[in-house]
Amino acid sequence: MRLLRSLIGLAGFLLLWEAASRFVLDAGLIPPPSQVLVRCLTVFGEDRFAGDVASTVLSWLIAVSLAIVIAVPIGLTIGRIPFVRAATMPLIEFLRPLPGVALIPLITVLLGVGAQTKITLATFAAVWPILFNTSYAVAEVDRHMVETARAFRTSRRRMISAVVLPSAAPFILTGVRLSASIALIAIVATEFLFGGSIGVGQFVYVHGLSAGRMDTVLAVTVLAGLFGLLINASLAGVQNRWLGWPASSASGDDSGSKRRWQLAVSCVAVAAILLAWQAIASAVADPYFPPPSQIAGRAGDLWFSSAMLTGDILPSLGMLLGGWLIASVLGIVLGVALGRAGTAMDYVGALLAFARSVPPPLLVPVFMVMFSLGPQTELVTIVTGAIWPVLLNAVDGARSVDATKTETARAFRLSKAAWILGVVLPAAAPKIFAGLRLSLSIALILMVLSELVGTSNGIGYQLNNSQGYSDLAGMWAWIVLIGALGYVLNRLLLVVQRRSLAWHGGQFA
Repeated sequence: MRLLRSLIGLAGFLLLWEAASRFVLDAGLIPPPSQVLVRCLTVFGEDRFAGDVASTVLSWLIAVSLAIVIAVPIGLTIGRIPFVRAATMPLIEFLRPLPGVALIPLITVLLGVGAQTKITLATFAAVWPILFNTSYAVAEVDRHMVETARAFRTSRRRMISAVVLPSAAPFILTGVRLSASIALIAIVATEFLFGGSIGVGQFVYVHGLSAGRMDTVLAVTVLAGLFGLLINASLAGVQNRWLGWPASSASGDDSGSKRRWQLAVSCVAVAAILLAWQAIASAVADPYFPPPSQIAGRAGDLWFSSAMLTGDILPSLGMLLGGWLIASVLGIVLGVALGRAGTAMDYVGALLAFARSVPPPLLVPVFMVMFSLGPQTELVTIVTGAIWPVLLNAVDGARSVDATKTETARAFRLSKAAWILGVVLPAAAPKIFAGLRLSLSIALILMVLSELVGTSNGIGYQLNNSQGYSDLAGMWAWIVLIGALGYVLNRLLLVVQRRSLAWHGGQFA
């Protein structure tokens, strides 16, 4: 029955799209699905398309594999050794929100334009979810399991392989699933922005912006979405079949003395990193890696310049927050409505899962043709990419309301508004906040991406300008600003989450 409903929902969506394209919209900008689906079959006959697909898929596989090889061992070390965790978490928390696309100008200067660039950027972007999930899950392994293993004189290697890794595996695989999507976005964005490398992103750029073939753009977008959907479903199947046990639960000491100790170690570690960087960069004198003092001086000139502040930084921040807020409100409203609408998700669930799997950079040519260059294109790009984590988490949260609460609300004859605001939203809030934090990271990525494409102001635009003028210290200054914005906004949202969900009793990191 669920499959039949999904097919009905898909057929209804295609019929609505077909009618809108033929009778309401410009078919040149938004071709009907009949044309797009035919193009999905014929696009494989295009010159070098198979090579473009192979380049993108191979680069994605290499990047995700490298991210796993790098992140899991480091995450195990960080999670198992409290001192290392306290010393490295500030750096991880700063780099984790930094979008890989923000490094595109710097990496292209260092490595040139080619497969090595997109693989490096995708690996950087994919490392952090795996590393963070691994370190967190390992640190929260049940102490009783560890003490039992020690009582049986289990070796360190056996402890890792038989106790720690199995306990943390579900959470690690969740990080891999997230990293797989992020790596695909980074690769397609690099291919789209810098045409020296073949790949699906470059194919879309040539056919979309240069040739104006929107049917080809949408056909490739559909195929990329199907690929992303297949990968996510495969990883989810692996997790459900072979890693079906619950993820690690919090069991660590969260006392005030421990937090103060961690803060002191973190401050010392940050100072040591900056001093080492300053000493090494000054001794080597490599123009591509300026010392922190030079970056700080250039950052002061750029960030606090009235022209830059009012013309670039504040507009970018406003676009980021505006797009994220619109995506959040739409995602919560639609998600709660779908979650409480009985069988509604049976009809649209497959469509939403597909839409979430589409790499947002592939839609940029469509938005640029539809809305032309400007703030409207940036806003639409951010909203369409950032809405999905909020919407899908809101659906899950709204559907998981405890049956006892539902019956109690009916017994008190609560109004619809009181029921939604007083029962459904509080019950769904933990999952909604998880979606909001992920959505904020995606919004930052898309803000930078949209400004790198062709706007006339913004942080991404100035980052691109710094590359064009070989202002390497300026490039580093803008990258640091993007990372700082991601870190500060994430911490602010975490504070709001902790205060809003103080009744929940969960641990949020």
